[in-house]
Amino acid sequence: MNKSIAEAITEVQRDGYTVIEDFLTDDQLRDSEEALVKIESQVEFGRDIFSGTRTKRSSNLVGLTRAFDNVVIDERMLELVRGVLGPDIQLSISAMIKIFPGETHQPLHQDDGLWPAPRPHQPFVLNTMYAIDDFTAENGGTTLVPGSHQSTDPVDQEAERIAVSMPRGAVLAWDGATWHGGGASVDDAAERCGLNINYNAGWLKQQENQFVCIPQEEVPSLPKQLQRLLGYQTSFGGILGGAHGRDPLDVLVERVS
Repeated sequence: MNKSIAEAITEVQRDGYTVIEDFLTDDQLRDSEEALVKIESQVEFGRDIFSGTRTKRSSNLVGLTRAFDNVVIDERMLELVRGVLGPDIQLSISAMIKIFPGETHQPLHQDDGLWPAPRPHQPFVLNTMYAIDDFTAENGGTTLVPGSHQSTDPVDQEAERIAVSMPRGAVLAWDGATWHGGGASVDDAAERCGLNINYNAGWLKQQENQFVCIPQEEVPSLPKQLQRLLGYQTSFGGILGGAHGRDPLDVLVERVS
């Protein structure tokens, strides 16, 4: 990696985002590529400017394949997430976003706007985008407005955005309050595929319903850290998320065994 996790946390807090190169191992990158090729073949282009008419998206990846489990629970990333959001975290979404030539800029937006709370507030979401292909300003690299995570104003579509360029295997992580959007692709020869994994504070409702996406009978076979990130955990000393006053994971294991 080209920087420490402590440095990355500082950059997210200060600038709203960070880029860490050489984050995915060769094995993680290979497994991700193989899984995403299969998933992409079953996905159609979006039908509006936000989804992207030259963009393919697939959500709930942890419900489709086990290929990304070790990326979701990577201890380096979880250290970064906790450094920004605090100790109680969970998986919000796992998605593929692949931009093709001819795509236009996605409107700027904030992913923490899903939870109606007055600004400023503590960080709710940490977004990550893993570069499965090289990301450039020409092939639709993610765009964002540095420092906008500190703004209390509505998102300004005329704000000056930068395109994040990063090599395959790198990861872009940003505060969900940062104004951002998929980039326009003017490169007729290049596509860019990104693995989008977002985490949110453990006391908020997840964007994707992980309890439905993964059948309960499959949960006990998953890595323990992933089980917790899916939401089978408690927060605030066991006050939030319990099941009959017990650890929800213990209750689930008894139910399906």
